[in-house]
Amino acid sequence: MSIEAVYLAWVVAALAMFRFCKPAAAVLGSCLGGWILLPVGAYPSGAADVAFPYWIIGSALPSDVVITKAWVAPASALLGVAVFDRDATRRLRPALLDAPIVAWCLWPFVPALFTDAARPPAVVASAYLIGSWGVPWLLGRLYFASRDGQLLLAKGLVASALACLPFSLIEGALGPVLYGWLYEPHPFRLDGDVRYLGFRPIGFFEHGNQFGLWISLCALAALWLTRAAPPGRRRAPAAAAALLVVMAVAAQSIGALLLLALGACALWACSVVRPRLLVAGATALLVATGAIYVSGVVPVARLAKETSVGREVVAGFRGLGRGSFTWRVSQDQKLLGAAMARPALGTAQWDWWRAEGTRPWGLSLLVIGQFGVTGLLLVLAALLGPALAAAWAAPGAIVSRPEGVPLLLAALVLLGVVDALLNSFVFFPAIVAAGALAPAGARRA
Repeated sequence: MSIEAVYLAWVVAALAMFRFCKPAAAVLGSCLGGWILLPVGAYPSGAADVAFPYWIIGSALPSDVVITKAWVAPASALLGVAVFDRDATRRLRPALLDAPIVAWCLWPFVPALFTDAARPPAVVASAYLIGSWGVPWLLGRLYFASRDGQLLLAKGLVASALACLPFSLIEGALGPVLYGWLYEPHPFRLDGDVRYLGFRPIGFFEHGNQFGLWISLCALAALWLTRAAPPGRRRAPAAAAALLVVMAVAAQSIGALLLLALGACALWACSVVRPRLLVAGATALLVATGAIYVSGVVPVARLAKETSVGREVVAGFRGLGRGSFTWRVSQDQKLLGAAMARPALGTAQWDWWRAEGTRPWGLSLLVIGQFGVTGLLLVLAALLGPALAAAWAAPGAIVSRPEGVPLLLAALVLLGVVDALLNSFVFFPAIVAAGALAPAGARRA
């Protein structure tokens, strides 16, 4: 069966969900189910025949792979809304925090005005961003802006990760084979698949790192749900949390595990430090670190090669088997100059790095090269703005109660942004969560 036929079948399945389930549950089933079960996209011919097809940038940005599950999954949900729950859109009231995501989705038209070689064309690029970023945001605004809706979103994330248990069991022992069994050989099936013990699963995700991130952040949601549940109702969420933590550890994605630990510590700290101070400080640190990283003000590559401390750090990572981290940093640093060729607007070309024979591994630098620093600022505003607003309004005393769920969603958004500094994909549920945190237009699930 072709990739396109699988996508069409998913649209039919999504409509069936809306026919027999409540709209909010159908939205979660369509989006989360599609993101974890559908094939990533129609990969270029021969992509799986090479050891490392670096030219595949991932589905977060428009490229030569324009048919992907990144927009098919939310688009199928939006179609279900249009057919079975069209009144939902009539209750939506625009809010100020909607502006960055709208601007981001339309931004490809601006850089395209200054070049005759936009790839893909601005219409295609904008349509892709609308489907993969704008629609998930809209669905978050429509169905998960209330407390009940946000709790449902958190539970849906836990369920989606539990559905990945077969990936962990089969591929942890046999290696990343499921994608090839059902669709075609995965282009990144061999990239970092051998771990300290056994293999790292990839399932139907874009990369093994994305699998590890998904499980780890959903495990964080399960831990919070356990803490927020009434004392007599913690058995089920505690069992789910324990299983997901084990799955996250078994996936052996060290970066994702560090984010899980960081998120757990941050949520605990919200009961000690005012959330607005904690999240504002974390956001400021993230933005400052990201700015230093992508600007080249600190010559990371030169320090790693020409100083004794830098060489020891690199050797330490390699000794731990984490040489991929230093490699990713080196690729980003190598391409800083090319990315900043047109810093404000970008090149409007998805493969602006092609002449260098390699590409950045971090999403932030890919955005700058294609859409400029302005594009990156729009992305950060779209994701971090609602997270900051939610944390600013939430008292720390509620972090361990159901009404503290906005703090959980804000943490998931922040951690997703941190991961995107060094990975070319994005945790798509973070876009839904950001939309859910944007004020106004709340609708109960």
